[in-house]
Amino acid sequence: MTVELTLLSRVAYRDQEVTSPRLRGLLALLAGDLRTGCSTARLVDGLWPFEQPENPTKALQVLVSRARAQLGADVIASTPTGYRLALGEDQVDTSAVLLRAAASARHARAGDHEAALAHAEAGLALYEAAERGDTDFDDPVSALRAERASTHRTLLRARALALSRLGRRAEAVEALTELVAERPRDEEVLLELLRCEAATMGPSAALARYDAYRRSLRDELGSDPGPALQAMHLQLLQGEAPAVRHGIPHEPNPLLGRADDLAAVANLLRTSRVTSIVGAGGLGKTRLAQVVSRQAEQRVVHLVALAGITADDDVASEVASVLGVGGARRASASHRAIPPDVLAGIVNALGPGPALLVLDNCEHVLRGAAELVRTLVSMTQDLRVLTTSRAPLGLSSESVYLLPELSLATTVELFEQRARAARLGVDLPAKVVEEVCGHLDGLPLAVELAAARVRVMSVAEIARRLEDRFGLLRSGARDAPERHQTLHAVVDWSWNLLDPDGQRRCARCRCSPPGSPRMPLGTCSATTRCWGSWSIWSTSRCSR
Repeated sequence: MTVELTLLSRVAYRDQEVTSPRLRGLLALLAGDLRTGCSTARLVDGLWPFEQPENPTKALQVLVSRARAQLGADVIASTPTGYRLALGEDQVDTSAVLLRAAASARHARAGDHEAALAHAEAGLALYEAAERGDTDFDDPVSALRAERASTHRTLLRARALALSRLGRRAEAVEALTELVAERPRDEEVLLELLRCEAATMGPSAALARYDAYRRSLRDELGSDPGPALQAMHLQLLQGEAPAVRHGIPHEPNPLLGRADDLAAVANLLRTSRVTSIVGAGGLGKTRLAQVVSRQAEQRVVHLVALAGITADDDVASEVASVLGVGGARRASASHRAIPPDVLAGIVNALGPGPALLVLDNCEHVLRGAAELVRTLVSMTQDLRVLTTSRAPLGLSSESVYLLPELSLATTVELFEQRARAARLGVDLPAKVVEEVCGHLDGLPLAVELAAARVRVMSVAEIARRLEDRFGLLRSGARDAPERHQTLHAVVDWSWNLLDPDGQRRCARCRCSPPGSPRMPLGTCSATTRCWGSWSIWSTSRCSR
Protein backbone atom coordinates (compact mmCIF):
# COMPACT_ATOMS: atom_id res chain seq x y z
CA MET A 1 0.00 0.00 0.00
CA THR A 2 1.01 3.65 -0.47
CA VAL A 3 2.42 5.63 2.44
CA GLU A 4 -0.20 8.22 3.36
CA LEU A 5 1.17 9.74 6.55
CA THR A 6 4.76 10.98 6.54
CA LEU A 7 6.60 12.07 9.66
CA LEU A 8 10.27 11.42 8.91
CA SER A 9 10.95 14.14 6.37
CA ARG A 10 7.91 16.34 6.85
CA VAL A 11 4.57 15.99 8.57
CA ALA A 12 1.89 15.52 5.94
CA TYR A 13 -1.17 13.39 5.30
CA ARG A 14 -1.83 12.54 1.68
CA ASP A 15 0.57 15.35 0.72
CA GLN A 16 -1.39 17.83 2.81
CA GLU A 17 1.08 19.63 5.04
CA VAL A 18 0.37 19.71 8.77
CA THR A 19 1.83 22.88 10.30
CA SER A 20 0.16 23.11 13.69
CA PRO A 21 2.62 21.99 16.39
CA ARG A 22 -0.13 20.36 18.45
CA LEU A 23 -1.56 18.43 15.48
CA ARG A 24 1.93 17.31 14.48
CA GLY A 25 2.58 16.11 18.02
CA LEU A 26 -0.76 14.26 18.13
CA LEU A 27 -0.01 12.40 14.87
CA ALA A 28 3.51 11.54 16.03
CA LEU A 29 2.30 10.12 19.35
CA LEU A 30 -0.38 8.03 17.65
CA ALA A 31 2.10 6.86 14.99
CA GLY A 32 4.50 5.75 17.72
CA ASP A 33 1.89 3.30 19.02
CA LEU A 34 0.18 2.51 15.75
CA ARG A 35 -1.24 -0.90 16.61
CA THR A 36 -2.69 -0.22 20.05
CA GLY A 37 -3.12 3.54 20.03
CA CYS A 38 -2.55 5.86 22.99
CA SER A 39 -4.53 6.45 26.14
CA THR A 40 -5.91 9.87 26.90
CA ALA A 41 -3.43 10.28 29.76
CA ARG A 42 -0.46 9.37 27.51
CA LEU A 43 -1.54 11.89 24.87
CA VAL A 44 -2.10 14.66 27.39
CA ASP A 45 1.34 14.09 28.95
CA GLY A 46 3.01 14.04 25.54
CA LEU A 47 1.26 17.11 24.16
CA TRP A 48 1.42 19.30 27.28
CA PRO A 49 4.54 18.08 29.13
CA PHE A 50 5.12 21.24 31.16
CA GLU A 51 1.81 23.00 31.70
CA GLN A 52 -1.47 21.24 31.06
CA PRO A 53 -4.70 23.06 30.14
CA GLU A 54 -7.41 23.59 32.73
CA ASN A 55 -9.44 20.69 31.26
CA PRO A 56 -6.88 18.46 29.49
CA THR A 57 -9.40 15.82 28.39
CA LYS A 58 -11.58 18.45 26.76
CA ALA A 59 -8.56 20.12 25.16
CA LEU A 60 -7.52 16.75 23.68
CA GLN A 61 -11.04 16.18 22.30
CA VAL A 62 -10.94 19.58 20.63
CA LEU A 63 -7.52 18.79 19.11
CA VAL A 64 -8.76 15.44 17.77
CA SER A 65 -11.80 17.18 16.27
CA ARG A 66 -9.52 19.68 14.52
CA ALA A 67 -7.42 16.81 13.15
CA ARG A 68 -10.49 15.03 11.82
CA ALA A 69 -11.80 18.22 10.27
CA GLN A 70 -8.48 18.93 8.55
CA LEU A 71 -7.41 15.43 7.53
CA GLY A 72 -10.62 13.41 7.38
CA ALA A 73 -13.14 12.04 9.83
CA ASP A 74 -11.83 8.48 9.52
CA VAL A 75 -8.14 9.21 10.17
CA ILE A 76 -8.28 9.02 13.95
CA ALA A 77 -10.46 6.35 15.58
CA SER A 78 -11.66 6.36 19.19
CA THR A 79 -10.74 3.49 21.53
CA PRO A 80 -12.08 2.60 24.99
CA THR A 81 -9.10 4.35 26.59
CA GLY A 82 -8.12 6.96 24.02
CA TYR A 83 -7.40 7.19 20.30
CA ARG A 84 -5.50 5.46 17.51
CA LEU A 85 -4.67 6.08 13.85
CA ALA A 86 -6.92 4.16 11.47
CA LEU A 87 -3.98 3.37 9.18
CA GLY A 88 -1.96 0.26 8.45
CA GLU A 89 1.71 -0.07 9.27
CA ASP A 90 2.67 0.27 5.63
CA GLN A 91 0.67 3.52 5.35
CA VAL A 92 2.76 5.41 7.91
CA ASP A 93 6.42 5.99 7.03
CA THR A 94 7.70 5.59 10.59
CA SER A 95 6.22 2.09 10.68
CA ALA A 96 6.92 1.26 7.03
CA VAL A 97 10.66 1.69 7.58
CA LEU A 98 10.51 -0.91 10.37
CA LEU A 99 8.72 -3.33 8.02
CA ARG A 100 11.34 -2.75 5.31
CA ALA A 101 14.23 -3.25 7.71
CA ALA A 102 12.73 -6.51 9.01
CA ALA A 103 12.03 -7.78 5.48
CA SER A 104 15.55 -6.92 4.34
CA ALA A 105 17.06 -8.80 7.29
CA ARG A 106 14.81 -11.80 6.66
CA HIS A 107 15.78 -12.06 2.99
CA ALA A 108 19.46 -11.58 3.82
CA ARG A 109 19.34 -14.53 6.23
CA ALA A 110 17.71 -16.60 3.48
CA GLY A 111 20.46 -15.65 1.04
CA ASP A 112 18.15 -13.66 -1.26
CA HIS A 113 20.34 -10.58 -1.48
CA GLU A 114 18.43 -9.08 -4.41
CA ALA A 115 15.28 -8.92 -2.29
CA ALA A 116 17.25 -7.72 0.74
CA LEU A 117 18.65 -4.87 -1.34
CA ALA A 118 15.23 -3.96 -2.74
CA HIS A 119 13.66 -3.70 0.72
CA ALA A 120 16.60 -1.74 2.12
CA GLU A 121 16.47 0.79 -0.72
CA ALA A 122 12.69 1.10 -0.39
CA GLY A 123 13.12 1.86 3.31
CA LEU A 124 15.87 4.38 2.67
CA ALA A 125 13.67 6.11 0.08
CA LEU A 126 11.29 6.96 2.92
CA TYR A 127 14.24 8.52 4.74
CA GLU A 128 15.60 10.44 1.76
CA ALA A 129 14.54 13.86 2.99
CA ALA A 130 14.70 13.11 6.70
CA GLU A 131 17.88 15.10 7.27
CA ARG A 132 16.42 18.04 5.38
CA GLY A 133 13.22 17.95 7.42
CA ASP A 134 12.73 20.58 10.08
CA THR A 135 13.66 19.78 13.65
CA ASP A 136 12.53 23.08 15.15
CA PHE A 137 9.69 21.48 17.07
CA ASP A 138 10.79 20.22 20.46
CA ASP A 139 7.83 17.86 20.55
CA PRO A 140 6.87 14.20 19.85
CA VAL A 141 7.80 14.54 16.16
CA SER A 142 11.47 15.05 17.05
CA ALA A 143 11.31 12.23 19.58
CA LEU A 144 9.82 9.84 17.03
CA ARG A 145 12.44 10.76 14.45
CA ALA A 146 15.17 10.15 16.99
CA GLU A 147 13.72 6.70 17.70
CA ARG A 148 13.91 5.83 14.00
CA ALA A 149 17.52 7.01 13.59
CA SER A 150 18.79 3.52 14.43
CA THR A 151 16.49 2.05 11.78
CA HIS A 152 18.05 4.38 9.23
CA ARG A 153 21.48 3.02 10.06
CA THR A 154 20.13 -0.54 9.92
CA LEU A 155 18.84 0.07 6.40
CA LEU A 156 22.13 1.65 5.32
CA ARG A 157 23.95 -1.36 6.69
CA ALA A 158 21.60 -3.82 4.98
CA ARG A 159 21.96 -2.02 1.66
CA ALA A 160 25.77 -1.97 1.82
CA LEU A 161 25.98 -5.65 2.75
CA ALA A 162 23.56 -6.64 -0.02
CA LEU A 163 25.51 -4.67 -2.63
CA SER A 164 28.73 -6.38 -1.61
CA ARG A 165 27.18 -9.85 -1.59
CA LEU A 166 25.72 -9.27 -5.03
CA GLY A 167 29.19 -8.53 -6.34
CA ARG A 168 28.56 -4.78 -6.73
CA ARG A 169 31.73 -4.10 -4.81
CA ALA A 170 32.59 -0.66 -6.17
CA GLU A 171 29.15 0.64 -5.17
CA ALA A 172 29.45 -0.81 -1.67
CA VAL A 173 32.93 0.43 -0.71
CA GLU A 174 32.04 3.97 0.35
CA ALA A 175 28.99 2.97 2.40
CA LEU A 176 30.87 0.14 4.12
CA THR A 177 33.79 2.45 4.91
CA GLU A 178 31.44 4.93 6.61
CA LEU A 179 29.77 2.14 8.60
CA VAL A 180 33.11 0.78 9.79
CA ALA A 181 34.23 4.25 10.81
CA GLU A 182 31.07 4.63 12.87
CA ARG A 183 31.24 1.16 14.45
CA PRO A 184 34.71 -0.31 13.97
CA ARG A 185 33.90 -3.53 15.88
CA ASP A 186 31.13 -4.60 13.48
CA GLU A 187 33.02 -7.54 12.00
CA GLU A 188 30.28 -8.53 9.55
CA VAL A 189 30.53 -5.14 7.89
CA LEU A 190 34.33 -5.16 8.10
CA LEU A 191 34.40 -8.57 6.40
CA GLU A 192 32.44 -7.27 3.42
CA LEU A 193 34.59 -4.14 3.29
CA LEU A 194 37.71 -6.29 3.05
CA ARG A 195 36.15 -8.20 0.16
CA CYS A 196 35.22 -4.99 -1.61
CA GLU A 197 38.63 -3.41 -1.13
CA ALA A 198 40.36 -6.56 -2.35
CA ALA A 199 38.20 -6.52 -5.48
CA THR A 200 38.48 -2.80 -6.22
CA MET A 201 41.88 -1.76 -4.82
CA GLY A 202 43.71 -5.06 -4.55
CA PRO A 203 44.44 -7.52 -1.74
CA SER A 204 47.22 -5.35 -0.28
CA ALA A 205 44.75 -2.59 0.64
CA ALA A 206 42.45 -5.07 2.34
CA LEU A 207 45.39 -6.69 4.16
CA ALA A 208 46.49 -3.31 5.48
CA ARG A 209 43.02 -2.63 6.88
CA TYR A 210 42.88 -6.10 8.46
CA ASP A 211 46.27 -5.65 10.11
CA ALA A 212 45.24 -2.27 11.52
CA TYR A 213 42.06 -3.79 12.95
CA ARG A 214 43.93 -6.75 14.42
CA ARG A 215 46.46 -4.49 16.15
CA SER A 216 43.79 -2.20 17.60
CA LEU A 217 41.82 -5.18 18.84
CA ARG A 218 44.82 -6.64 20.61
CA ASP A 219 45.83 -3.30 22.10
CA GLU A 220 42.37 -2.40 23.37
CA LEU A 221 40.79 -5.76 24.21
CA GLY A 222 43.63 -8.26 24.13
CA SER A 223 41.74 -10.47 21.65
CA ASP A 224 41.94 -11.57 18.03
CA PRO A 225 39.53 -11.06 15.13
CA GLY A 226 36.71 -13.57 14.77
CA PRO A 227 36.98 -16.80 12.72
CA ALA A 228 35.33 -15.29 9.64
CA LEU A 229 37.82 -12.44 9.51
CA GLN A 230 40.74 -14.77 10.07
CA ALA A 231 39.53 -16.96 7.20
CA MET A 232 39.25 -13.85 5.05
CA HIS A 233 42.80 -12.89 6.02
CA LEU A 234 44.01 -16.25 4.76
CA GLN A 235 42.11 -15.77 1.49
CA LEU A 236 43.64 -12.34 1.06
CA LEU A 237 47.10 -13.77 1.52
CA GLN A 238 46.30 -16.39 -1.10
CA GLY A 239 44.85 -13.67 -3.30
CA GLU A 240 48.26 -12.06 -3.54
CA ALA A 241 49.22 -15.04 -5.69
CA PRO A 242 48.19 -15.06 -9.37
CA ALA A 243 44.86 -16.58 -10.37
CA VAL A 244 44.94 -20.28 -11.16
CA ARG A 245 42.90 -21.64 -14.08
CA HIS A 246 43.08 -25.38 -14.73
CA GLY A 247 41.66 -26.99 -17.84
CA ILE A 248 40.08 -23.83 -19.28
CA PRO A 249 40.99 -23.30 -22.95
CA HIS A 250 41.52 -19.81 -24.30
CA GLU A 251 38.85 -18.57 -26.68
CA PRO A 252 39.55 -19.25 -30.39
CA ASN A 253 37.27 -16.37 -31.46
CA PRO A 254 34.88 -13.80 -29.89
CA LEU A 255 31.77 -15.04 -28.13
CA LEU A 256 28.84 -13.22 -29.71
CA GLY A 257 25.49 -12.31 -28.24
CA ARG A 258 26.07 -13.73 -24.78
CA ALA A 259 26.86 -10.63 -22.68
CA ASP A 260 23.57 -10.84 -20.78
CA ASP A 261 24.00 -14.57 -20.26
CA LEU A 262 27.53 -14.09 -18.92
CA ALA A 263 26.30 -11.48 -16.45
CA ALA A 264 23.36 -13.63 -15.35
CA VAL A 265 25.47 -16.74 -14.75
CA ALA A 266 28.15 -14.73 -12.91
CA ASN A 267 25.46 -13.29 -10.64
CA LEU A 268 24.06 -16.75 -9.90
CA LEU A 269 27.56 -17.93 -8.98
CA ARG A 270 27.71 -15.16 -6.37
CA THR A 271 24.39 -16.07 -4.78
CA SER A 272 24.17 -19.87 -5.23
CA ARG A 273 26.47 -22.70 -4.28
CA VAL A 274 25.60 -24.58 -7.47
CA THR A 275 24.71 -23.07 -10.85
CA SER A 276 23.68 -25.16 -13.85
CA ILE A 277 23.66 -23.87 -17.42
CA VAL A 278 20.93 -25.95 -19.04
CA GLY A 279 19.95 -26.13 -22.68
CA ALA A 280 19.85 -28.26 -25.78
CA GLY A 281 22.84 -29.55 -27.67
CA GLY A 282 24.59 -26.98 -29.82
CA LEU A 283 23.45 -23.91 -27.84
CA GLY A 284 26.94 -23.11 -26.60
CA LYS A 285 26.74 -24.17 -22.95
CA THR A 286 30.36 -25.30 -22.83
CA ARG A 287 31.63 -22.15 -24.52
CA LEU A 288 29.68 -19.95 -22.11
CA ALA A 289 30.96 -21.90 -19.10
CA GLN A 290 34.54 -21.50 -20.29
CA VAL A 291 34.24 -17.72 -20.55
CA VAL A 292 32.51 -17.51 -17.17
CA SER A 293 35.28 -19.65 -15.68
CA ARG A 294 38.07 -17.49 -17.03
CA GLN A 295 36.39 -14.33 -15.70
CA ALA A 296 35.35 -15.85 -12.35
CA GLU A 297 36.03 -14.00 -9.11
CA GLN A 298 37.48 -17.12 -7.49
CA ARG A 299 41.27 -17.32 -7.59
CA VAL A 300 41.23 -21.07 -8.23
CA VAL A 301 39.08 -22.55 -11.00
CA HIS A 302 39.10 -26.14 -12.23
CA LEU A 303 37.20 -27.31 -15.32
CA VAL A 304 36.49 -31.02 -15.70
CA ALA A 305 34.99 -32.33 -18.94
CA LEU A 306 32.74 -35.34 -18.37
CA ALA A 307 31.86 -36.11 -21.98
CA GLY A 308 34.48 -38.86 -22.13
CA ILE A 309 33.13 -40.99 -19.28
CA THR A 310 30.18 -43.35 -19.59
CA ALA A 311 29.10 -44.31 -16.05
CA ASP A 312 27.81 -42.37 -13.07
CA ASP A 313 30.27 -44.14 -10.80
CA ASP A 314 33.19 -42.72 -12.80
CA VAL A 315 32.37 -39.04 -12.15
CA ALA A 316 34.19 -38.68 -8.83
CA SER A 317 37.27 -40.56 -10.03
CA GLU A 318 37.41 -38.47 -13.21
CA VAL A 319 37.25 -35.25 -11.20
CA ALA A 320 39.90 -36.56 -8.82
CA SER A 321 42.14 -37.53 -11.72
CA VAL A 322 41.86 -34.12 -13.40
CA LEU A 323 42.57 -32.39 -10.08
CA GLY A 324 45.69 -34.49 -9.66
CA VAL A 325 44.51 -36.57 -6.73
CA GLY A 326 46.81 -39.56 -6.52
CA GLY A 327 45.46 -43.09 -6.20
CA ALA A 328 41.88 -42.17 -7.15
CA ARG A 329 39.74 -45.28 -7.37
CA ARG A 330 36.27 -45.89 -8.68
CA ALA A 331 33.29 -46.87 -6.57
CA SER A 332 32.59 -50.57 -6.82
CA ALA A 333 29.43 -51.80 -8.47
CA SER A 334 28.22 -53.28 -5.19
CA HIS A 335 28.95 -50.15 -3.15
CA ARG A 336 28.11 -47.02 -5.09
CA ALA A 337 29.13 -44.49 -2.44
CA ILE A 338 32.06 -42.29 -3.39
CA PRO A 339 35.19 -43.52 -1.59
CA PRO A 340 36.05 -41.22 1.35
CA ASP A 341 39.67 -40.92 0.32
CA VAL A 342 38.62 -39.72 -3.14
CA LEU A 343 36.33 -37.08 -1.62
CA ALA A 344 39.02 -35.95 0.80
CA GLY A 345 41.52 -35.71 -2.04
CA ILE A 346 39.18 -33.57 -4.15
CA VAL A 347 38.47 -31.23 -1.24
CA ASN A 348 42.18 -30.87 -0.49
CA ALA A 349 42.98 -30.23 -4.15
CA LEU A 350 40.35 -27.49 -4.33
CA GLY A 351 41.93 -25.80 -1.31
CA PRO A 352 40.51 -23.96 1.71
CA GLY A 353 39.64 -20.66 0.03
CA PRO A 354 37.02 -19.73 -2.55
CA ALA A 355 37.23 -22.02 -5.56
CA LEU A 356 35.10 -22.80 -8.59
CA LEU A 357 34.66 -26.34 -9.91
CA VAL A 358 33.20 -26.56 -13.42
CA LEU A 359 31.68 -29.87 -14.52
CA ASP A 360 31.04 -29.79 -18.26
CA ASN A 361 28.54 -32.11 -20.01
CA CYS A 362 26.76 -33.77 -17.10
CA GLU A 363 23.61 -34.93 -18.88
CA HIS A 364 24.68 -38.55 -19.42
CA VAL A 365 25.96 -38.96 -15.84
CA LEU A 366 23.42 -36.86 -13.95
CA ARG A 367 23.17 -39.16 -10.94
CA GLY A 368 26.91 -39.37 -10.44
CA ALA A 369 27.43 -35.63 -10.95
CA ALA A 370 24.58 -34.73 -8.62
CA GLU A 371 25.88 -37.03 -5.89
CA LEU A 372 29.41 -35.64 -6.10
CA VAL A 373 28.25 -32.02 -6.14
CA ARG A 374 25.85 -32.57 -3.24
CA THR A 375 28.63 -34.11 -1.16
CA LEU A 376 31.21 -31.44 -2.01
CA VAL A 377 28.79 -28.65 -1.13
CA SER A 378 28.16 -30.23 2.27
CA MET A 379 31.91 -30.64 2.93
CA THR A 380 33.07 -27.15 1.93
CA GLN A 381 32.12 -23.59 2.80
CA ASP A 382 33.40 -21.45 -0.05
CA LEU A 383 33.28 -23.82 -3.03
CA ARG A 384 31.07 -22.86 -5.96
CA VAL A 385 30.11 -25.39 -8.65
CA LEU A 386 29.15 -24.59 -12.23
CA THR A 387 27.72 -27.35 -14.43
CA THR A 388 26.59 -27.59 -18.03
CA SER A 389 23.95 -30.13 -18.95
CA ARG A 390 20.84 -30.78 -20.97
CA ALA A 391 18.98 -31.33 -17.69
CA PRO A 392 19.42 -29.88 -14.17
CA LEU A 393 21.04 -31.85 -11.35
CA GLY A 394 17.92 -31.51 -9.21
CA LEU A 395 19.67 -30.28 -6.03
CA SER A 396 18.27 -27.89 -3.45
CA SER A 397 21.53 -25.90 -3.63
CA GLU A 398 21.18 -25.49 -7.40
CA SER A 399 20.14 -22.44 -9.42
CA VAL A 400 19.29 -23.26 -13.03
CA TYR A 401 20.03 -20.93 -15.93
CA LEU A 402 18.11 -21.89 -19.06
CA LEU A 403 20.37 -20.78 -21.89
CA PRO A 404 18.29 -19.09 -24.61
CA GLU A 405 18.79 -19.31 -28.35
CA LEU A 406 20.70 -16.53 -30.08
CA SER A 407 18.69 -13.61 -31.39
CA LEU A 408 18.26 -13.37 -35.15
CA ALA A 409 20.58 -10.35 -35.30
CA THR A 410 23.32 -12.23 -33.46
CA THR A 411 22.70 -15.33 -35.56
CA VAL A 412 23.23 -13.27 -38.73
CA GLU A 413 26.39 -11.68 -37.28
CA LEU A 414 27.78 -15.09 -36.32
CA PHE A 415 26.97 -16.59 -39.72
CA GLU A 416 28.69 -13.74 -41.55
CA GLN A 417 31.74 -13.89 -39.28
CA ARG A 418 32.18 -17.64 -39.71
CA ALA A 419 31.42 -17.53 -43.43
CA ARG A 420 34.09 -14.90 -44.07
CA ALA A 421 36.56 -16.95 -42.03
CA ALA A 422 35.72 -20.02 -44.15
CA ARG A 423 35.99 -18.27 -47.50
CA LEU A 424 37.62 -14.90 -48.06
CA GLY A 425 35.48 -12.55 -50.18
CA VAL A 426 32.37 -14.72 -49.99
CA ASP A 427 29.17 -13.08 -51.26
CA LEU A 428 26.68 -12.68 -48.39
CA PRO A 429 23.37 -11.25 -49.67
CA ALA A 430 21.69 -9.75 -46.61
CA LYS A 431 18.17 -11.06 -47.29
CA VAL A 432 19.33 -14.57 -48.15
CA VAL A 433 21.60 -14.72 -45.09
CA GLU A 434 18.71 -13.62 -42.88
CA GLU A 435 16.48 -16.27 -44.48
CA VAL A 436 19.04 -18.99 -43.78
CA CYS A 437 19.59 -17.79 -40.21
CA GLY A 438 15.86 -17.68 -39.59
CA HIS A 439 15.78 -21.46 -40.09
CA LEU A 440 18.69 -22.21 -37.76
CA ASP A 441 16.71 -21.75 -34.53
CA GLY A 442 19.38 -19.55 -32.92
CA LEU A 443 21.74 -22.52 -32.43
CA PRO A 444 25.40 -21.47 -32.60
CA LEU A 445 26.46 -24.94 -33.71
CA ALA A 446 23.93 -25.01 -36.55
CA VAL A 447 25.07 -21.54 -37.61
CA GLU A 448 28.71 -22.58 -37.69
CA LEU A 449 27.96 -25.78 -39.60
CA ALA A 450 25.88 -23.85 -42.14
CA ALA A 451 28.48 -21.09 -42.51
CA ALA A 452 31.20 -23.67 -43.17
CA ARG A 453 29.32 -24.82 -46.28
CA VAL A 454 30.12 -21.56 -48.10
CA ARG A 455 33.42 -23.17 -49.01
CA VAL A 456 31.61 -25.30 -51.59
CA MET A 457 28.26 -23.58 -52.25
CA SER A 458 26.62 -20.19 -52.32
CA VAL A 459 24.39 -18.87 -49.56
CA ALA A 460 21.37 -19.17 -51.87
CA GLU A 461 22.17 -22.85 -52.45
CA ILE A 462 22.51 -23.37 -48.70
CA ALA A 463 19.04 -21.84 -48.27
CA ARG A 464 17.58 -24.21 -50.88
CA ARG A 465 19.19 -27.27 -49.33
CA LEU A 466 18.04 -26.60 -45.75
CA GLU A 467 15.21 -29.08 -46.36
CA ASP A 468 17.88 -31.77 -45.89
CA ARG A 469 19.42 -30.32 -42.78
CA PHE A 470 21.10 -33.48 -41.58
CA GLY A 471 22.79 -33.93 -44.94
CA LEU A 472 23.74 -30.28 -45.23
CA LEU A 473 24.97 -29.45 -41.73
CA ARG A 474 28.00 -31.67 -41.38
CA SER A 475 31.80 -31.40 -41.49
CA GLY A 476 32.30 -29.21 -38.45
CA ALA A 477 35.59 -27.76 -37.27
CA ARG A 478 38.32 -30.31 -36.57
CA ASP A 479 38.85 -28.90 -33.06
CA ALA A 480 35.16 -29.35 -32.16
CA PRO A 481 34.13 -32.37 -30.05
CA GLU A 482 33.09 -35.41 -32.06
CA ARG A 483 29.48 -35.01 -30.90
CA HIS A 484 29.48 -31.53 -32.52
CA GLN A 485 31.07 -32.48 -35.83
CA THR A 486 27.68 -32.92 -37.52
CA LEU A 487 24.09 -32.09 -36.70
CA HIS A 488 23.23 -35.77 -36.70
CA ALA A 489 25.90 -36.38 -34.06
CA VAL A 490 24.23 -33.80 -31.81
CA VAL A 491 20.92 -35.63 -32.13
CA ASP A 492 22.56 -39.01 -31.61
CA TRP A 493 24.18 -37.83 -28.39
CA SER A 494 20.78 -36.99 -26.92
CA TRP A 495 19.04 -40.01 -28.45
CA ASN A 496 21.56 -42.39 -26.94
CA LEU A 497 20.95 -40.93 -23.49
CA LEU A 498 17.42 -42.32 -23.53
CA ASP A 499 16.75 -45.82 -22.25
CA PRO A 500 15.11 -48.25 -24.73
CA ASP A 501 11.64 -47.47 -23.41
CA GLY A 502 12.28 -43.74 -23.75
CA GLN A 503 13.48 -44.21 -27.32
CA ARG A 504 10.32 -46.18 -28.17
CA ARG A 505 8.14 -43.45 -26.68
CA CYS A 506 9.98 -40.71 -28.56
CA ALA A 507 9.82 -42.74 -31.76
CA ARG A 508 6.02 -42.62 -31.47
CA CYS A 509 5.99 -38.92 -30.63
CA ARG A 510 5.11 -36.40 -33.32
CA CYS A 511 8.49 -34.73 -32.78
CA SER A 512 10.29 -37.80 -34.18
CA PRO A 513 11.88 -39.69 -35.87
CA PRO A 514 15.48 -38.47 -35.97
CA GLY A 515 16.41 -37.28 -39.40
CA SER A 516 13.03 -35.83 -40.22
CA PRO A 517 13.65 -32.51 -41.99
CA ARG A 518 11.25 -30.51 -39.84
CA MET A 519 9.48 -31.75 -36.70
CA PRO A 520 6.69 -29.97 -34.79
CA LEU A 521 6.98 -29.40 -31.07
CA GLY A 522 6.36 -32.38 -28.82
CA THR A 523 5.74 -32.51 -25.08
CA CYS A 524 7.98 -34.01 -22.43
CA SER A 525 7.26 -34.85 -18.83
CA ALA A 526 10.72 -34.29 -17.36
CA THR A 527 12.64 -31.14 -16.60
CA THR A 528 13.99 -30.56 -20.12
CA ARG A 529 12.06 -29.46 -23.16
CA CYS A 530 11.48 -31.91 -25.98
CA TRP A 531 12.49 -29.46 -28.65
CA GLY A 532 10.52 -29.92 -31.83
CA SER A 533 13.00 -28.32 -34.16
CA TRP A 534 15.09 -30.44 -36.47
CA SER A 535 18.21 -30.04 -34.39
CA ILE A 536 17.40 -30.78 -30.77
CA TRP A 537 16.33 -33.80 -28.78
CA SER A 538 15.50 -33.93 -25.12
CA THR A 539 17.36 -36.20 -22.72
CA SER A 540 14.11 -36.81 -20.89
CA ARG A 541 11.43 -39.32 -21.60
CA CYS A 542 8.69 -38.11 -23.88
CA SER A 543 5.19 -38.42 -22.44
CA ARG A 544 3.34 -38.98 -25.68
